[in-house]
Amino acid sequence: MLTRDPVFQVNTCLWLVAKSTPAKDGNRPFFDAGYRLRSLGAKLAFSAELRTQLAQRGWGPNPPEPDLLFHHLASGDHLVLECKASSFSRESSTAGQARKLLVSCADSTTAVGIDGQAVVVYVLPSEDYPLQAATLQELASELTEDGFLTAIYGVLGLKIDDEGLWVELRIGQDSSPHLASLEDRFLIVAGDPKEARPLYLIPYDPTAADNQSREEREYCHQILLERCYVAAVQIIGTADVPECVVIKGDELFRKATYGVSDKWHAKEIGPLKSKIVHGMATLLNKKELQGRVTVNNNQVELLLRDEDDRDLAISRLLKANTVQLALKASSGQTDIDHID
Repeated sequence: MLTRDPVFQVNTCLWLVAKSTPAKDGNRPFFDAGYRLRSLGAKLAFSAELRTQLAQRGWGPNPPEPDLLFHHLASGDHLVLECKASSFSRESSTAGQARKLLVSCADSTTAVGIDGQAVVVYVLPSEDYPLQAATLQELASELTEDGFLTAIYGVLGLKIDDEGLWVELRIGQDSSPHLASLEDRFLIVAGDPKEARPLYLIPYDPTAADNQSREEREYCHQILLERCYVAAVQIIGTADVPECVVIKGDELFRKATYGVSDKWHAKEIGPLKSKIVHGMATLLNKKELQGRVTVNNNQVELLLRDEDDRDLAISRLLKANTVQLALKASSGQTDIDHID
């Protein structure tokens, strides 16, 4: 089920705070309410006192790293979003992370570094809402009895029906007016349920890949590779030859994610950029271009002597079999077949 896929969930959330919208009616409720994307995969902060309390209970001193932070610019409030394929019980291993989120976000100034309220929101299929809401209520009660303050919490349910992709936010307690106004059901992508997937601003997420089906993982990886290769073609195509063209991994990712990668904090992004840059260099460094392609600090340096070199480099990138590359990346292989 698509609503249980973590990359689908993250991208649905990203469109909630995007300036443009895939919604047919142009509705942008979260954006218009003043929410903006602050980060993906950023680590929250603990106070020294809370860190000690957690360590004493054997919960570990490391703060949680929620999938997304939405910042309400006017108030300083944050939505702290964590995507899950399904609901979970208080006895599950996942409940440990939920406990940390609830107690850390109670001290929002420390957790997100800005005065305001931090609301914990779990993102999952709408049919899992009842169990997830009950689990969060049980965990909050347990933590309160144990002497902790807990954050406000809620659930963002995702559903695909004959009309398209819907989201519905439900908050478990009284919340600020700007958040209360969003406790409703909103259509994100209208039309055929088979076409309910929004444009993926983040096409592939290495932190979520293990939780995807093989088909979804390869599909997402292929999209990322295609966008990175097209971005490289644009860079090469605008070069004024002769030139030593520099293709930076950061720039490729910025273009491939429509700028969202600038706010992506996950430590796994660095190795992914390196793998794509090295694979691109291997593809280019053959026959006529051999010896004029180097990799330095996550960037490809390509020496183009003339228009023929440029045309050859572009041709090789456009002919790259991204389906094959995605399959090899998923299987751990790094070789790239010869492309003439």
